[in-house]
Order: sequence, then structure tokens, then C-alpha cells
Amino acid sequence: MFLLYASNSIFNHCTTLQVLQAIMSQENKLQEVMTGLAASVFTFMTSSESSTVFEESGITEAELANKLIQILKKHRYPPTKVPRIRRFAIELAIWMMKEREESIHTFKDLGMEEVLEGVLETTSELESFNVFSGTAGLNRHNLTIHSLVETALKLLEDS
Repeated sequence: MFLLYASNSIFNHCTTLQVLQAIMSQENKLQEVMTGLAASVFTFMTSSESSTVFEESGITEAELANKLIQILKKHRYPPTKVPRIRRFAIELAIWMMKEREESIHTFKDLGMEEVLEGVLETTSELESFNVFSGTAGLNRHNLTIHSLVETALKLLEDS
């Protein structure tokens, strides 16, 4: 339902500010959900709108990039309590790198390539699902985590 309102700039703008702040300050499930929400919402924003959100939140894109790296490092192995957090962090990083070339350099400087190689080595079947019943996966993602990592690595390589 939320994505239906993505074109409503006021709703989108205010909510996205809160989402960014939650990614930076929360842990575990709330951070997982907010990272996934940001990865989805930012794709519907113009470059100007996303710049405004970062500006008004007081969070720089470099700070968010650093937080995404921290999330991936913290969850070196796929966690059962937040099984989608690595996927969402990579999806958001991909959006950031596609949106602004400076983000590619930021992620490179932060060691994203090495972190992504670690993700490739430690992926789990658990990360293939987007709907769960308890810890059992019910509905598979269209893209594998390997595909996402390969996309991110290609963006890092091509700059």
C-alpha cells in the first residue's frame, strides 16, 4: 500500500526522513525493515527529491554508505532474526551507486568490494525468500543475492 503513495511528495519526503534516521539509529528488525523500505522508496524519487531528503535529514550519503557497510560487516553471516538485512543493504547501495557516481567512489573507499566478496562466500538459502512463516521461507525473491552482489561489484568495477 505504501508504494501507491510514493508519488505523493509530501508523504514520501516526511516518511523518508524518518526511514533514514531509523537506518542510522536502530538495530535488528526495525533497521532491516527501514533499509528495505528505503531501497524501495528511493527508486521512486527524482534525484532532486532524494538530495533534499538527505539534506534535510542531516545525514550525508557518505554516512549512509558507511552505515550500510557496517550492517554488512556486522551480519557477515546471514542472520536468522533479520534474514533480509544484507539483501536490503545491497539493494540500497546499488541505488546509491546508480544515482550518483560519487557514491561509487565512497563505497570503494570504504572497502565495499571486499565486504561484497564476503557476502558471496556466506550466502544462505534463507536470503532467497521475502516472505516467512517463522523461520521457513515461503516466497522467493525474483533476484538472487548473488545477482545483487554481482550488480554491485560491476558498478564498483565500471567507475
